[in-house]
Amino acid sequence: MNNTYEEVKKKLKRIADINNSAAVLQWDQETFIPKNGNHFRAEQLATLSALSHELFTEPQLEQDLLELSSDKNLNEGQKINIELVLEEIKKQKKYPVEFVELLSHSISTAFQAWNQAREENDVKFFLPALSRLVELKKEEVQLLGYEEHPYDALLNQYEKNLKVKELDFIFDQVQLYLLPLLEKIHNSKQINDQFFRQHFEKDRQWNFGIELLKQMGYDFESGRQDISAHPFT
Repeated sequence: MNNTYEEVKKKLKRIADINNSAAVLQWDQETFIPKNGNHFRAEQLATLSALSHELFTEPQLEQDLLELSSDKNLNEGQKINIELVLEEIKKQKKYPVEFVELLSHSISTAFQAWNQAREENDVKFFLPALSRLVELKKEEVQLLGYEEHPYDALLNQYEKNLKVKELDFIFDQVQLYLLPLLEKIHNSKQINDQFFRQHFEKDRQWNFGIELLKQMGYDFESGRQDISAHPFT
């Protein structure tokens, strides 16, 4: 049975390698890719997303995990790994591979459109791609299913088991304190905020950022710092 666990780990590592390769392509898309490469990059990312999905929802992988879930010899960490992967497989099986590929391609296309809208300072370049993404997300909600609020299905991907009704309660409590604070700020005398409006040379900003990273102990042999249109990790 332990050999099966190791085999499952190998399969999951292959899937992780594909996902990590896609992440590198996404990083390149946000930093160095030439404009004419965007169309091909969208297709490449869609292909990798589909391939990862197919491997992850392969029946044999799920069968191996189900067999392992009853193994008494596994330690607590291994049991939790199996439980979480099975949970994710259950969710991923709700997605047709065609939808996975289409969503990935649409996200890449929307990012390109957002960049153009940003450069042109005109939202019209982004609106068609945004509308398409909204429609796909509505379709995703139906694929995943929900009991109370449609957004519960998507929220669960970021904050497990959290519901919209719980968020509403939290935000209502925050609002009780936030609105009086905003009113107080609004009625206060304007301070001198000219330091917000100064110009700082790009190279000096860059060098300052690098110096901060060095002081934080960032390992430049293991990672990079690059310029992108939108901040991302």
